[in-house]
Amino acid sequence: MIARMLFAAVLLSAASANAQGGGVVQSMEGKPMLGIRHVAITVSDIDATVAFYARAVPYRVVSRTRLKASDFGRDLVSDPVSDLAGDVEVALVAMPTMWIQLMDFTPGRPDAPKARPVIGPGYTHICFQSPSTSSAETRFRAAGLQMVSRGDEPVDIGGYGVRYSYGRDPDGIMIENEVLDKPRRTEPAWVTHVANVVHDRDAMLGFYQRVLDTPAHRRIEQENRPKLDAIAGIDGLSIKGGWFRVGNLELEVWQYVRPKTPPPGAPRRLDEIGYNSIGFEVADLAAASARLRELKVPLVGPVVRIDGWAVQHARDPEGNLFALVAHAGGDPAFSVRQLEPTPPPAPGG
Repeated sequence: MIARMLFAAVLLSAASANAQGGGVVQSMEGKPMLGIRHVAITVSDIDATVAFYARAVPYRVVSRTRLKASDFGRDLVSDPVSDLAGDVEVALVAMPTMWIQLMDFTPGRPDAPKARPVIGPGYTHICFQSPSTSSAETRFRAAGLQMVSRGDEPVDIGGYGVRYSYGRDPDGIMIENEVLDKPRRTEPAWVTHVANVVHDRDAMLGFYQRVLDTPAHRRIEQENRPKLDAIAGIDGLSIKGGWFRVGNLELEVWQYVRPKTPPPGAPRRLDEIGYNSIGFEVADLAAASARLRELKVPLVGPVVRIDGWAVQHARDPEGNLFALVAHAGGDPAFSVRQLEPTPPPAPGG
């Protein structure tokens, strides 16, 4: 029994080392989704957010605009802007493997921090990777990241050259840092995945298999691993996970079995502080929207135009928002098609 457990641990470590994404960018031409063009985050103050993150990672604003809250419609916003009379400020931040869309629904009036629980439900984090020779995790700690993980260093789960930690920014929004001994990229940091924490992993994996037209490339179930407990800051974890490769990023799906991820509550709205949606780039918005209707996926709100990009929101089975995003006259440089493909690893890397 002990031998089998040790063998399983070795296999798990090897699989984990090979499944970190690594910032790999691959073409998705011919698939329904070309990639994850952006992750949208509602923040209390865009300038403060940019100032915080720029101290640790290459966080560069490439566009900034204002829209009316009424552009989003009543199904996408909640009580603080329910009259739909105010402005919404939107900034697009460039990272080496994707874009981050910052949204402020009360510009000029900072909101209180809001910490979404580690166990969800909902989008709980994006992941920054960086080389161990110049760790973004170290820079984030120096900038004042409020650590969720235990200890003064990122956690080494299996000795395979990747170490992990969770922490929260000044808005209470959680990020993951992965520190790599053998990175495949040369930038100071890059984003590799976005995590959706759900109360039914298998149902959500089935949903995204249909939406993305591709199966999850990896599934795991783990429990009673103290080093995992140290990352999440929760004792006695039992978790299930699954991953999809979506061109430039991975979509990570977690279910906490112990303590249990709560079932979804009210459908998510865009104006709640935290991660509000994932933007999947598509070549043809009308065709992609029709395909979702055929799959019985509910579309939400009107098509919104943001800096020459058309955005149609939809909901997953647990009420989380995602979006179809298509070029509509804006800068084509802000397309996943323009991301540089990742070179193959060096021999022995």
